[in-house]
Amino acid sequence: MERPPFQSILHPTDLTRGDALAFAHAVRLAIAARSALHVLHVGDGALDQDRFPRAGDLLTRWGMAARDGQFVNAELKSQDVAESIGDYAASHESDLLVLLVHETGWMGRLLQNSLAETSARLVHAPALFLREGEGGFVDADNGRISLRRVLMPVTAEVAPMHAWGLAANLVRLLEPQADFRLLHVGDSLPTFGNMLPHIELRRGPVVETILEVARQIGPDLIVMPTAGHQDLYDELRGSTTEQVLREAPCPVLAIPSKPLPRPR
Repeated sequence: MERPPFQSILHPTDLTRGDALAFAHAVRLAIAARSALHVLHVGDGALDQDRFPRAGDLLTRWGMAARDGQFVNAELKSQDVAESIGDYAASHESDLLVLLVHETGWMGRLLQNSLAETSARLVHAPALFLREGEGGFVDADNGRISLRRVLMPVTAEVAPMHAWGLAANLVRLLEPQADFRLLHVGDSLPTFGNMLPHIELRRGPVVETILEVARQIGPDLIVMPTAGHQDLYDELRGSTTEQVLREAPCPVLAIPSKPLPRPR
């Protein structure tokens, strides 16, 4: 049997109503992968445990069952939310983050990086981003998965093989019949030793072209292999993945180009 793509999912939450869809995705992924799910809130005061979202209520509505100890609620008191999320993820060997991205203007982003994106960079693990107010591929009412089409841009500058393997494993687990569309934006196709399926070639500005193709084909998920920030311009404007995330019409799964290191 193929090993599930994830074994420990971390869902940081601010406990707002807007987080309900991201929480539903985290729960559904944990059920599909038979993985643990840690729901984490970081704040600076005491928290009533009753405020945590209830996985049991979702599963009852979906007609599904959890394994003993599969869902864990955790609270940390800290002023540095992103660093606390990173520390918790490391100590619990989290290999997927599920994150809600709040809408912010470009000036706000310039002055203060998105908490979700900053947290993901600190953890160095794959991260599924869902934008506030947007839909996803999990129906929160019944737990059904709608993952018909997946778009994955690739480039020679960010090795795609690890991301491809992990994403393909995840998608097969959720929807074996999903259509994978690989895209390269540039003047010519890079070669990957025939280790990837057909790659479509488009020319134009990278971010704008990826978003244009996404609008044309209507993916349910965009997979972005990522190497993080490369230079000061990236720090100010955001990496390609972060720029795509801000305008993507669907959830974005960012996967580091190298496997997550594990302590020996």
